[in-house]
Amino acid sequence: MGKRIIIIGGGPAGYEAALHGAHLGGNVTLIEDHKIGGSCLNYGCIPTKTLIEHANFYDKLVHNKHLGVRVNEAILDYDQVLRHKDSVIESLSSGIMSKLKKAKVTYISGYGRIVDGSKVEVKRPDGSITLVKGDVIVLATGSKPFVPQFPGGDSQHLLTSKDLLSLEKLPTTITIVGGGVIGMEFAVLLNAFGVQVTVLEYAKNLLPLIDSAISKRLKSIISKKGITVYTGAKVTGFEDVGHRLKVIYEDKTGVHELISDKALMSIGRVGRYDLDNMDEQGIQHNERFVQVDDQLMTSLQGIYAIGDVNGQSLLAHAAYDQGRQVMECIILERPVQKRLVPACVFTNPEIATVGLSEDEAKVQAIAYTCQRTLYSTSGKALAMDASTGFIKTLVSEKGLIIGFHVFGEHASDLVHYGSIAMEGKMTVEQLKNIIFAHPTLGELFSDNMRQYGSI
Repeated sequence: MGKRIIIIGGGPAGYEAALHGAHLGGNVTLIEDHKIGGSCLNYGCIPTKTLIEHANFYDKLVHNKHLGVRVNEAILDYDQVLRHKDSVIESLSSGIMSKLKKAKVTYISGYGRIVDGSKVEVKRPDGSITLVKGDVIVLATGSKPFVPQFPGGDSQHLLTSKDLLSLEKLPTTITIVGGGVIGMEFAVLLNAFGVQVTVLEYAKNLLPLIDSAISKRLKSIISKKGITVYTGAKVTGFEDVGHRLKVIYEDKTGVHELISDKALMSIGRVGRYDLDNMDEQGIQHNERFVQVDDQLMTSLQGIYAIGDVNGQSLLAHAAYDQGRQVMECIILERPVQKRLVPACVFTNPEIATVGLSEDEAKVQAIAYTCQRTLYSTSGKALAMDASTGFIKTLVSEKGLIIGFHVFGEHASDLVHYGSIAMEGKMTVEQLKNIIFAHPTLGELFSDNMRQYGSI
């Protein structure tokens, strides 16, 4: 019999760990108290990207006359949009459950609570209790929206991303508190659907963790599309005004008020875990995430924490990698490796990045050379009517890419050129010799490498 592994949480980290652990010969039990797939599948990545695809398609239909395609009237059937979103979720959920069954993973529906380093108590939906024993426990309980306490913060008009995805009818106006990834994706898709959107961001720039050249360009583009953006804006409270919501904020010019049908709170996420249970077991955590070492183990021997709950990277693909690596660590005794994690923002245009931003390189005093290549120089981009944007690389003195940033159509696909080059430690001189098919957006990367001359 293989090593008995108990995984609490069936999101990307949990189910990927379960599948990989079973493949490696582990005896795996997966416990999930809600829906398989976690926030990513049910309330995050998949439903939002489905809505974004609908929004982009609708936007093209409405603004396509210059391409010679005329539509008398583009009508948005939001009920059908939601039905398609739900069907996508259902299809993927069924697929995951089928994979778990085929891999002979024991799946238990219920709330898992750690009893000690080798036992988990599961409260099932019918109220019964099951005790599961194992050799190793893996926490993969994900994250939830961070909602700080504000005056008036209990208003029914103040929504989380999960609440917004559940709305059966779109609001006419919305204020988005937070110009990070979640806030900006919703801002762009709601704007495309005809909602009047205002964004309040506390930092100097939208998307504070993204290269500032890209965030500034995005602000300019979305402002022209009718999205109102206030940066350096600190929200201080909310107040119901009839069937609408007043958002109170302050900036360097004073105190201001906005009134809209709804407001979205999108200022980050926190780990989803039982605080009392962590304290009982002596598992260290801060106010937002469970703490782990470089092998993803918590402060309690034999208990690991992977995915969003440890706060290292709140991205599904990072969770997948941690799930696979922790199983190899447990079963094969392979050390967990630090890997590059690309990040994507599905605005319109898209944004994708891997490695250092130019801002970070300057702060760290790292010597680099930077080159930009404009989408407007690409035949494929022009043919696609997607000439807005650029790719940007940062190259070290040794000729290695240390940062790769894409702002434009299919950025979420193109970013992997940078990831592969960086992981493979390929030099600019080597990358110049790769032939890219013509006409493709991939040629932007090739052209960018040739701009460096000899390094």
